[in-house]
Amino acid sequence: MTTTVTTRPSPTAHTARRLGEALLTMAGVFWAIAVVAVVIATLVAWRVAGSVDVSIAVYARQAAIWFPFSLGILVVAAYLRVHIASGMTRRTFVRAALLVEVAAGVGYAAVFTAVALLERAIHDALGWESVMTEIQLADESTSAGVMLLELAVTFVVANLSGLLVGAVFHRYGAWGGMLSLPLTVGPLVLLLYIPGARFVDLPGIWTTTPAGHLALAVTVGTVLAGAMAAVFAAIVLRLQLPPAP
Repeated sequence: MTTTVTTRPSPTAHTARRLGEALLTMAGVFWAIAVVAVVIATLVAWRVAGSVDVSIAVYARQAAIWFPFSLGILVVAAYLRVHIASGMTRRTFVRAALLVEVAAGVGYAAVFTAVALLERAIHDALGWESVMTEIQLADESTSAGVMLLELAVTFVVANLSGLLVGAVFHRYGAWGGMLSLPLTVGPLVLLLYIPGARFVDLPGIWTTTPAGHLALAVTVGTVLAGAMAAVFAAIVLRLQLPPAP
């Protein structure tokens, strides 16, 4: 007589899979629209000017920051109550949400880098330049690793900021959430400011080399990500949800 042992995934893995599937679907829609928009914009610019010497794909960076940020808010607003009502724990939700949002940030960065490098290769083949006019540390001469690192840090912080905004609104209501935006979104804005600081005549760390700016951005981004994750976890683990109507 044989006994079949069925191994079920852990609650965290199950929750992460559910959240990951939803975010992956939204990411597929986002990048499909973004790629089509880049192609159309490139064709229009080529038709009008005869060449396209700037990167069009780089303009998707802001959308790739704020769209997943909004999804982070929705993860808390739409899923947390259902998660708890299903008998799952807040700790499980925190672990799964952080895992999925960090992975989503790295995934968005990888796709963005691939699109930008593909665009650069096509421009090179056509004899065009690929000047990046978006204010960021990476430019048209930057390696894939540097671009991926900068984008990954930025996107992860944006995603965690979205989770934190959603948790604060859940805990403190509309007014509390609105008044706390400088604390929940402000760190992301700070991180986005660092690349542009090199254009301002400020003393000290702002006048370092590009490598120094990258190290500063990665260090600040890592610290901000850790702080946001810790505050998000603290709020959700102590959150008292009213009964569903």
